[in-house]
Amino acid sequence: MNKLEDLIKAVQTATKMWLTPPELQEEFGISLSTQSKMRVARKIPYHKISKYVRYKREDINKMFDDGKVA
Repeated sequence: MNKLEDLIKAVQTATKMWLTPPELQEEFGISLSTQSKMRVARKIPYHKISKYVRYKREDINKMFDDGKVA
């Protein structure tokens, strides 16, 4: 049952438009501290909604696509 729950959670996260910092860490492997450093350096696109940081999946995918070499 645990594997099924993990699969369901992965599918739900993969279809979300907005990601929280922990979700970004889980899906893309960018640690919370690295995310913070990247935000301060303006190297990662993010939105601040009140006190909450959110990442738009489309912006993150574009960031990775734009950074590809050759």
